[in-house]
Amino acid sequence: MFRTLIAVVVIAAPPSLWALQEVARVEVGERKEDAPFAANPRLVLDVQPLTEAIRIDGVIEPAWMEASRFENFTEIWPSENIAARARTEGYVAMDGEHLYFAFVCHDPDIRRLRAHVTDRDRIFQDDFVGIMLDTYRNEQTAYELFVNAHGIQGDLLRGIDGQEDETFDMVWSSEARIYEDRWVVEVAIPFKSLRFPRTEEQSWSMHILRIYPRESRFQLSWMPVSQDNNSLFSQAGTLRFRNGGHRTAGVELLPYAIGSRLREITEGDDDNGRRAPADWSGDAGFNVKYGLASNMTLDFAYNPDFSQIEADAGQINVNNTFALYYREKRPFFLEGSDIFAVDRSLNLLYTRSVNDPLLASKLTGKTGRTTIGFISAYDQGSPYLLPFEEQSIALSTSKNSYTHILRVKYDVGSRSYVGMAASDRRLDGRRGSNTAAAVNANIRLSEKYSVSALAGLSTTREPVDSALSADEIDVLDFRANGHRYTSAFDGENFSGWALRAAFERSARHWNLSSYYEDVSPAFRAENSFIRSNNYRVLGAWTGYLFRLNEHPVFYQVEPGLEFARKYNYDGTLKDNWARAALWLGFQKQTGVYMSVAFLNNERFGGKQFNRMNRASINLNSNAFNAVSGGFFVEAGKFLNRLGDEEDPRNPFEIAKGLSVEVWATFKPTSRLSDQVSAVSFELWDHFGGRTIRRQRILRNTLSYQFTRRLFLRLIGEINRADVFYTDSDDDGNFLFDANGEPVVVHEKTTSFSVDPLMSYKINPFTVFYLGAHWGGERDPYPNYDGLTVTDQSVFVKFQYFLRL
Repeated sequence: MFRTLIAVVVIAAPPSLWALQEVARVEVGERKEDAPFAANPRLVLDVQPLTEAIRIDGVIEPAWMEASRFENFTEIWPSENIAARARTEGYVAMDGEHLYFAFVCHDPDIRRLRAHVTDRDRIFQDDFVGIMLDTYRNEQTAYELFVNAHGIQGDLLRGIDGQEDETFDMVWSSEARIYEDRWVVEVAIPFKSLRFPRTEEQSWSMHILRIYPRESRFQLSWMPVSQDNNSLFSQAGTLRFRNGGHRTAGVELLPYAIGSRLREITEGDDDNGRRAPADWSGDAGFNVKYGLASNMTLDFAYNPDFSQIEADAGQINVNNTFALYYREKRPFFLEGSDIFAVDRSLNLLYTRSVNDPLLASKLTGKTGRTTIGFISAYDQGSPYLLPFEEQSIALSTSKNSYTHILRVKYDVGSRSYVGMAASDRRLDGRRGSNTAAAVNANIRLSEKYSVSALAGLSTTREPVDSALSADEIDVLDFRANGHRYTSAFDGENFSGWALRAAFERSARHWNLSSYYEDVSPAFRAENSFIRSNNYRVLGAWTGYLFRLNEHPVFYQVEPGLEFARKYNYDGTLKDNWARAALWLGFQKQTGVYMSVAFLNNERFGGKQFNRMNRASINLNSNAFNAVSGGFFVEAGKFLNRLGDEEDPRNPFEIAKGLSVEVWATFKPTSRLSDQVSAVSFELWDHFGGRTIRRQRILRNTLSYQFTRRLFLRLIGEINRADVFYTDSDDDGNFLFDANGEPVVVHEKTTSFSVDPLMSYKINPFTVFYLGAHWGGERDPYPNYDGLTVTDQSVFVKFQYFLRL
């Protein structure tokens, strides 16, 4: 039934997608056409040490013939456990330092292969193949290591809820080659890059996955996966080997040096702008990582470089009263970030609250069933995020603080744990502290059902510092525990609590999610991202998924319904909404999501607003290799949250609104990529009428990948906001012209940025950067008109990863 054929043919031609280089050919596990398909049972791969060295070059050499082999892949998506549309097989082997994998990905039409030379972690619209490893076999966290047909890596960290962290990076090796009817990948993973138990006998859960994007984004798997089971890794195969015990500790160094030149326009005594002299600066620091064992790591950083090479993208905030969330991008906090994840809704541990530490240390790891994470840092310029019922306020400060974050989890079963989290921040040398702690649990009840719960307490001791109390927060106050407190930093002490419980059903067809969330008016956690409090909300969503495996147009259709009711602690109904939705999964990798908010009532600013109905549509398509993209449109009635109730031009009332987002990625060649996005939000007194407020953001990212290590990128962004309101006199009275029409003030702001960057990456951590920044705005000072560059800088940065 099976046959193995090895043929070696050497062709002196450069490798490319169309002109292919054939160095070795291996055909294994070919199924007879008339044999019925049967998916693999739960298999065990026993890995034996190699007797010959393997060269990672995308060529299947004879040394692989002594390795363990895997084959007979199954399509698990969009169809469930049918014969794969393309054949895949491979090998796994090991030596004293590395775990090796080889993948042979056959393709019935290699011309349709999607393969781009790009930066790491940018491969997930391509064809790619790789492994998922649960090294502790506890269904809590898994490594995901994937490679495309040009050998470009994509590494992710998968959490217990199935969410994937794209910011995770690891040091490993990969190479690939494209042949006339297949492509081959070889991978070497250092044991020092992985965390696993301190035992002689290693038994890991493993999935091997290939993504085959053609008419649909087909997922091909070594192990069959039931879509009626909410645990992916309870359906995994097993990778088994003996650990020699000599690769369980190590030291990693990551020193860096950065130099920059800054030139900017600053405000003078006469309110005019003046160009400041150029400011030359340099800095250096280092991170040290010590592997106490294969399952425990200690990190220490002195003056770590917490700058970000890529600036955060602009977000719409023209009608928003809450702080904006930005993802963590700094390497020191990204390593082990899965340990510190507590609850995605409440977001109790948010490491970007640590702004610019001079010293930082971190302990992460696992012993037995217990996972531990601890961060300690001396932070400079610590920020504040003050949550209130209807708004939050973000403050930048020059205050230094000591921050400590602790996370502990204990595994209690399959995909289940109980845990606790705590954070403490204290201002340096002055009164002012905040401590928050929570216990939580995530319990898998069965293959379809799971529950989660969280209960937290906080205590806050405000500093006495009038300079920290911005004028706009002095008038805010809140009632908690029978007392009334001000929003100013006036030395008050208060405590609060937070609760959350959720119940979920995840199955092949009928899915359900329900939750209750409760955050008291005095709950604050200064190392969190909790942007509102004083609410109790009950919500639920349910949907039924129809799977249409052989339909010529659709492969999935899912109608759904969701609702929520939100109260404050006075018992006032603050929000009450319900939405009907329909998901349409089309062939050709295209999906459409439509929804209608047929009930949307809200109480805001002491006033009730009803029937704010609106509809939305979201389309996303990857039908073509050279271009992909989509759009989101939402139209209907929105609340003008920042209006004035008596202002005829900018009223605190319901307005007609339109929110639009359009994005596209163009890849005219395998190395050139252009990402364009445009976001717009606008409110009118009626559709197509007078504009009340609007904001538009246009962003373009153009990149060219010269080699796998060298790329050039140019990011440009322009952000414009317009607000129209009625002018007033010194006494606050609105002004009208002779015809009784309001005298309108058009307040407009425009900012822009241009950021070129050249990067040379030997691995994710050994990198050389040469970059620049030009930022500015329109009419920044009375003596500067039009678009003006207000700050410009050039920087050089080098960091080097050294593993001892």
